[in-house]
Amino acid sequence: MLRAYVPAGAAGRAALVRLRRDFRRAPVPVPVTSRVIRDSGWADAWKAHARPIKIGRLTVVPSWMPNRAGRGRTVVRLDPGMAFGSGEHPTTQLCLAAIERHMRSGATVIDVGTGSGILAIAAARLGAARVLAIDNDPVAVAVARANVRANRAGSRVSIRTAAGLARVRLRADLIVGNLTAESLPGILADCSRCLRPGGWLIACGFSNVRAGEVREHVTAAGLRVMATERLRGWCAVHAAAVAV
Repeated sequence: MLRAYVPAGAAGRAALVRLRRDFRRAPVPVPVTSRVIRDSGWADAWKAHARPIKIGRLTVVPSWMPNRAGRGRTVVRLDPGMAFGSGEHPTTQLCLAAIERHMRSGATVIDVGTGSGILAIAAARLGAARVLAIDNDPVAVAVARANVRANRAGSRVSIRTAAGLARVRLRADLIVGNLTAESLPGILADCSRCLRPGGWLIACGFSNVRAGEVREHVTAAGLRVMATERLRGWCAVHAAAVAV
């Protein structure tokens, strides 16, 4: 079963007409049914299913929940709002685990496509001295800034509206890009310039079937693929900048 929500009114009715037409033309015709759902605060209903998430020594706690992470846990308090990155998705979990694995105290980190800011905040919590988080979506930038303030990480994390690394002049020890496979080549073109020798790139956001393609792009960018991690059908490539 495929379930979708469309807005009420003329736009929604037009969308239903197109859906019924397209599904009738499928090799096996598929019936489309619809009903009106009254707005009862369902935009916030997802909060009822949110929960704290543990990845390594990190615990991601929704902003409206009490913190019961326990001693020794590194906590990120988060309200994803309208930006990607609640901690639930496998690619976010792969990135969080990779940050913990490669983080060194005092490191400089760049988070490309920061979304909710979860990876940037986690990096700061795990010991990064400076984190630059960038996103080309102004809504994501606003959400990330709010989450950085809520975690009192503003002294370490700066947020910038930008598309890729072309205008970044920072040299980082770790770059994390939780992006689509289509977006990664444009980012990779600048990774060698923005990574210090011996630094790490975590390229994530794509399914297992795209892993070989992404590894080829990473190698072509002058980085050395060191590991490929998988989780529930998704993939992260760990690559190192060759020290010279």
